This record gives sequence, C-alpha cells and structure tokens, in this order.
Amino acid sequence: MFELLTPLFAVAGGILAGVPLLLHMLRRTPAKRMPFSIVRFLTPSLPNTTKRSTIEHWPLMLLRMLAIALIALAFARPFQRVALDKTALSDRSERIAILLDASASMRRDGIREAVASEVRQATANLEPQDQLSVSVFSETLRTLVTVDEWKATEPANRPGLIDRAIEDYEPDWLSTRTAYAMLESAEEVSRDVGTIASGNIGRVILITDFQQGSTLDELRSGKWPDSVKLDLHIVRPLQSGNAGLSLVEEERTGRTRVRITNSGDAALTKYLLQTFDSEGQPAGKPFTAEVGIGQRRTFSIPEPAGGIPQIAGVELLGDTHNFDNVVDLPVEEQTAIHVGHAGSVDANDSEAMRYYLQRALDGNEAEPVDVTDLLKADGLAIPPPPDVRLVFVTESIPESLALSLDAVLKRDGLVIVALKSVDMTSSLKNLLPPGLSVAEASVKDYVMLGQIDFSSPVFSTFSDARFSDFSSIRFQKYRKLTLNGEKPASVRILAAFDSKDPAILAYNHPSGGQVLIMATGWHPDDSQWALSTRFAPMIQRFVAMANPSRSAHHLYEVGQRISPAVLMGHNPWKLLRPNGELLVTTPITALPDSNNTAAVSSSSPPLTSVVLDEPGRWSLTGDNADAAESISLLVNVAVSESRTEPLPTGQLQALGMSPDIAVIRNTSGQPDATRTAQLDAAELEAGQKFWRWLLLAGLGCLALDSIVSFALEQRRRLELI
Repeated sequence: MFELLTPLFAVAGGILAGVPLLLHMLRRTPAKRMPFSIVRFLTPSLPNTTKRSTIEHWPLMLLRMLAIALIALAFARPFQRVALDKTALSDRSERIAILLDASASMRRDGIREAVASEVRQATANLEPQDQLSVSVFSETLRTLVTVDEWKATEPANRPGLIDRAIEDYEPDWLSTRTAYAMLESAEEVSRDVGTIASGNIGRVILITDFQQGSTLDELRSGKWPDSVKLDLHIVRPLQSGNAGLSLVEEERTGRTRVRITNSGDAALTKYLLQTFDSEGQPAGKPFTAEVGIGQRRTFSIPEPAGGIPQIAGVELLGDTHNFDNVVDLPVEEQTAIHVGHAGSVDANDSEAMRYYLQRALDGNEAEPVDVTDLLKADGLAIPPPPDVRLVFVTESIPESLALSLDAVLKRDGLVIVALKSVDMTSSLKNLLPPGLSVAEASVKDYVMLGQIDFSSPVFSTFSDARFSDFSSIRFQKYRKLTLNGEKPASVRILAAFDSKDPAILAYNHPSGGQVLIMATGWHPDDSQWALSTRFAPMIQRFVAMANPSRSAHHLYEVGQRISPAVLMGHNPWKLLRPNGELLVTTPITALPDSNNTAAVSSSSPPLTSVVLDEPGRWSLTGDNADAAESISLLVNVAVSESRTEPLPTGQLQALGMSPDIAVIRNTSGQPDATRTAQLDAAELEAGQKFWRWLLLAGLGCLALDSIVSFALEQRRRLELI
C-alpha cells in the first residue's frame, strides 16, 4: 500500500493530465493555405462538421497524459508505509546527539519533567551498535554524556548513563543560542558518521521550548551537513504565558525604572508590583500594572512613604511562571561630599567670599556638601581631612596650611585659589606655577570676560549657546597674572578678560592634582560674579571635577562577562555572588565558610574576569589608598527569555533548512503512548526514494513523445509531397 507525502501535487497532476485530452479534441485549422487558380471564381462554402470532435493521434495524447501524471506523482513523493522496526536495521549504526535546552525559559513549571520524558522516549529503542551523546546548551554547549563514554559502557549499563544525564540536567539563567548549539552538534555528528561504515545515520535530537527569544540567526550563515537529520521535539509547560520584569536606567536622568514584558501567549494583562526591603519583606502596598498581550511597558517605582524601609527590589505578582519576576533595585547610601575652605569663617558676612560659596554649595540637591573651615577664627590652621578633594582658598593663609594642601593634590584633588589681593601669593608659592608674577591691575570702569576656552572641563557645561554668554558679569578689580618667559606646558589659560589679561589659569601641579588660579574674587568688592546665574553652576562644576561621580551600581544581563579590576580601577577586589559565594582576585589559603560563604582553595588560579551567571545583586568591593569602595552589580534575566511564546513550526524552513532535514514534533510535555519504533513518513520516503524512478519515467515519456511527434510530422510532410 502506497501513501503520498505531499498529495497536493497528485491532485494538481490529475487536473493537468486532462489538458492534453482537451487539446487533442479541439478542431485544428489548416496550418497553411494553398491557392489554386482554377477554383478562384467558385463560390466558397464552409466544410461540413460533425457534432462530436474526433481525437487525433490518441497514442500521442495518452503518452503526454502519462508524462504529466508521472511527474506529478514524483513531486507527491509516494512511499510504502511498512513497519520498519529498528531491529530490521541491525546492520546499520545510528549516531545520535541529544541536545537539551537549559536556558532560563526552561525553568517554567512542567518543562523539566517533559524534557526527562522526551529523553527516555528518544533513547528507549536504541540498538547496541548505536552511538549516543547528550549535551545541554544555553549560551554555551556542555556535554553530559560523551560518545566515548557511551561506547565504553556495556549496553546493559547504558540506561544508567541516561538516568545520570536526566538527573544532572538543570536549567541555568542564561539566554538561548539555539543555532550555535545545533551547528556545533551537527558538525560533530557529521564527523563521526564519516568515520563509520557507509549507510549509517546521523541525527540531532533537539529538545527545547523553541521560544520566541531563541537565537536562530546563525542558521542563515552556517551550513547544516546534508548527512545529518534534525529531530525537533518542542516541549510545553503546564501553563502557557509569561510576564518578565527587568530594570531600565535612563541615561539622561540616571533614574531606574522597571519594565514588564508580556509574552504573546499570555492569558493575563493585569499584574501587581510589590516592592520589598533588604530583608525581602514587603515595603508598602502593591500597585497595579496593566500590560497588553505581546507588549512591554515601563513603570516608575514610588518613593517610600514615611516609616517604610528603603526599597531594595520589586516583585511581579500574578504571573504563572516566576523565574523572571524579581529584580533588585539600586540601594545607595547618600554620603556627604566634604570640601575645604581656607579664608573667612563667617558664613553670614555678605562681603566675604565664604558667604556666597556656602549658598552655592547648599544648592546641590543630588548630594549634600559640607564645608570644612581649614582656618579657624583664632588663626589656628588644621590640615585638610583625608576625604577632602576640593579646597577653596579665598584669603591669605599660613604657610604651614599651604604646604598641607599638597596632600589634597596628591589625591588628584583640586585647589581653587581666588586672589583677593596680591599679598596672598606670598603664602601660596608652593601652589603657584614657577615664574608667575601677580600685580594689581588698573581698571578704569570694569572689565568683562572676552575669551573663554569652552573645551576645558571647567567651562564645558556652558558650551551650549544658551549658557555661553558671560558678558553680563562685570569685574571692577582683578590681579594681573603674568608668566615670565615662555608659558610652560603645565599651565593653560581657561579664560581671559577683554583686556587680554588672564582671568583663570589651570596649573597641573607636580604632585598630581590641579590648581585653578582666579585673578579676581567673587565677592561684591571685586565683581558681580556671585550675583550672576553662572556662579552656582560653576561652583558645582568644581565639586564635580574634584569628586567625579562614580556610579555605585551597574546594570547587566545574565551571561555578561566583567573585569572587576577594571570596574574598581585597581586590585585586589572581592566579588560576592547573590548566593553568598565569595570570589577574590588572587588565590588564598582559606576563607571563613559562615553565612553560606564558600571557601576558595589556595590552588585556585587568579581571576581576571567573571561571568555573571545568575540574577540578583552581586557586590564588588575593594580597598584603595583612601577608603573601601563598593559597587552593586544588578544582574537581570535576559529580556529575550521572557518572550516565551513558541516560534512558528516553519521557522527552521524559513531560515533555509530543508523539510527533508528537519522533522518537527510538537509535544505537550506528556508521554505519547502511540509513538513506536517505526520510522515516520519523512524518513520512510527519504529511504525509499520512489520519486526518482517516477521522475525518470516521466522524462522518458516526454522524450518518447518528442520522437513520436517528430515521426508523425515527417510522415505528414511526405504525404503532402
């Protein structure tokens, strides 16, 4: 009994086979008119026709109909369904590679059990001569059972290898590189098939949820071996649909928000977002989040009300599968920035620069700034504290204090010298560039800034045309700064008055920091600078330059590789995983094993990079010369893993894989009792290949048709002669 793999071609062939019949029944007019002079004066009359057309050359017509039918049947690909049990193929060896998807989306309920069932069914009817390997993949490929291990194990003990592979199978948190794993396994199978006897079979059994986030683009550029078949088993969770939660950080504001991704097969559109504290306890009331099916939406986290602990994370409630429903939020302690001031200590004296400096620093809403007076009212000078990286010098100071400012510069700090008088320079010789002379300038009425270097860090924030106008600032007094001889490379003029005299000099100090020398002060006696809208942003800019903002957190996706030493800017470092395991930059003899902290062996190789292989809050710490640093690494499940709706079954064919190569089986995750050891229709047809003989017969009929037609045409011509 024969069956057809693609019966549509047989139907089309039956219809087209009637075309020669119709063409042969049509009445044909003479192809050529022959004029005769003796009948030109006769009256023309039409020939008598019968009611029924006669068929001319019926053998030729049958030959043509047979050719069309045979070619159509060849495209229909007939096969004989016979119960070819694998025991009948004892002379052939099958090389099988089982690929198990272990990406994050496989953590959904019911999938692990479905994978185990599929593995057992795929290996239930293996013959002793068959060769098997079992591997798992996500972003990388890892082998659970090697083909050498399979061959070295007695056939009676091989079920134990299968049980071990099923037991070792555990989905991770990484994304899915399906095409990479397919091509790598197919290449290995192809090599093994080439080393065994001719006629043996190579097959890759891919067991996966085949979800929308699977990466298949590599199939476009990769070449699948023709000698290897693909058997795709698509497993399903107990319940369809999924919603995932991820973090989004806005580059412009630095604000962190959460984004919900709802899969295309989701049954729900309304969820709850519940914030929690550092102990994992709910913080505040949950709020509703509505997201359409197959859509994404971003939500802001409300600020905690009074009495509510600081929010440490958010959980998505109401979702069927919870593997991607929790994210950790940045938790940063607001620490004050300390700056030093050497000058007047009266913060209420409106004639002193200290008065305006305090009000400009109080306007910093992002981070509080505390001012430490380095010169007390009784004239006692104190050295700058270790955490001070910015010092404003607005009056003459003792030489001992000036020398102690060298410690700030060694920390790559910044010293701002606002010359209120020429006498100040005598106590600041160690801070000023060599060869700099200072004298009181003669100002008739006032001067303005006539030239500004907007490429410098000081003025870069004012480079926009809306903020670059400094012409409204008038200076009644200033000190004339003159560099004797050629200007050294360590000195840069950042701004100049319209009188061509320097207004601000930047001096890269040999100790490592930078000194900004201002030729005038911002108090009312010298200028109107403190009353302008440019003053407060300029002071804040000084604070930012001396204390560069270093994000205390970074956002990553699971699977990304980091270099902790680069993030910290130095060695050594320590990295605490979300599960409590401690990683360090160099091997050590032992670490305390309390609080779920793993010990690191002294034989461990030094770590230079780390793969973030699980979601959660990773803590990176290190010790530098000044103080301990800590950075939170907030790691999320890849957004692609939340798109769990299955790909169309024809996706592999759309990427260039032939239907002869890829056979797709959709499973529900439950055992299929009707599946037997018989080869399926595609495998039967591929092995029998009756279509080749039918196609040859059809082409033979066409060739015979050409010969018969040529003979008939020759006979007709002879009859005319």
